[in-house]
Amino acid sequence: MKMIKENAAFVMQRTKTAVAISSFLFLLGMLIADLNMGGVYSATGYTVTKMALGSFGIGLGFGLPSIVYANEKLSRPVQIAIHMVIGCAVMLAIAFAVGWVPEDRGLLPALLAILCMLLTAFVIGVLSYRRQKKLAERINRELEQRQH
Repeated sequence: MKMIKENAAFVMQRTKTAVAISSFLFLLGMLIADLNMGGVYSATGYTVTKMALGSFGIGLGFGLPSIVYANEKLSRPVQIAIHMVIGCAVMLAIAFAVGWVPEDRGLLPALLAILCMLLTAFVIGVLSYRRQKKLAERINRELEQRQH
């Protein structure tokens, strides 16, 4: 029972972090779009609401699959691959659904949008991994110091 609570707490923390990052990137994107349009960004038909909910969905899509890290039978690279494939699949499905991929402008702009999204996910993943690795190293050092 203790392990289930620990796993649930881990997934909830990761999901909150993923939703926060996704929401921040959505807000940043909206600010940049508004600045590029000279402060006259407009949307109709609940477009911004759909995008905000999409941002939330992407956060869930990257946060909830972190449960894969509880499976100690899988190697770390396999865990990371599963996590990223699920997160990126959810992100791309939502991006197409809410209109973040400019399908009407041709293949190159659509591919560039997809590439930017995947690159952003990769960079965030690498930064997160490095942060977790440093934290684990620090905890291990502190535990070694306490043993001596």
